[in-house]
Amino acid sequence: MILINTVKTIYGDVSTGDWVISAGNNDYKYLLGTVTEIVKRGTPEHAAETDNDTDNIHVDFTAFNYPTERINEIEAHFSDLYDESKTFDELPLDNVIMAPKMLISITNLEQDEITRMGNLRDNCESFCSCFPGGIEPHTPEHAMLFNRLEKNLSDYHDTLMTLSKHELIEAADKITAVSDAYRYLTMINHYDDDELDFFLQFKDPLEVVADNWHERRSYLDDLCFAMDYINDHRDYFLKDYPLVGDDNSTGIPKEKTPEVPEIKTKQSLINKLKAAGEKAKEVQNNNKPRNRGERE
Repeated sequence: MILINTVKTIYGDVSTGDWVISAGNNDYKYLLGTVTEIVKRGTPEHAAETDNDTDNIHVDFTAFNYPTERINEIEAHFSDLYDESKTFDELPLDNVIMAPKMLISITNLEQDEITRMGNLRDNCESFCSCFPGGIEPHTPEHAMLFNRLEKNLSDYHDTLMTLSKHELIEAADKITAVSDAYRYLTMINHYDDDELDFFLQFKDPLEVVADNWHERRSYLDDLCFAMDYINDHRDYFLKDYPLVGDDNSTGIPKEKTPEVPEIKTKQSLINKLKAAGEKAKEVQNNNKPRNRGERE
């Protein structure tokens, strides 16, 4: 096998020998282990192992000395998956091939913290929920929203690749706002049903939140205040942003999609990016306190 020095996971680069924790998005969720090998995608060795479209990360999930209580949790989890009773020693956990998006690097944590997480599943779950992509969706609708946000971000990155260096510099504030919005939306461990219904109506829910945050981040301390604004003005956003069509491709019942008289034609993303800096300055100036003479 070909060894690669490092590979990017959900959070942080990992190398062979590093400690990792499996995120909540796969069957090995919340197990701790060490990276034993990293096999590069596109090599014959990789093709002989899997048809994954990412590097293969080999992890030994038996490297951690789990206490009895945690072993019982692991046995119960895999017995449910296999639909038959399994003991820890029977489980093939010493050489599991994982994708980068399934793992979170924990090598830089103190050993006491790693031990604390390894002792109880709840500790692992709480830690993983702090990372974008490390949260396990609770419902099909929740997973649907996460998948759409991931596609929205990928499409946005593709658009950025078409910009010049000067345009990218001018779009820096908007790029930050998109990154903030994606991180925030994928870190929410629980959405109310009406919140899921609302965001799933948009073709690009990431753009809805990012635009609103971009306009207000110069005078708001936290993105949650921008989210409050969206929730308080839902009708406005439903009229101003493209919605999913009537083909019902998202699985959302048609009766839950509000009738909107007209959807405004939006600027192209590139034009919006070019105007981003000017718009942010205008918003900031409009919100500066005026002196007494101006008020009078």
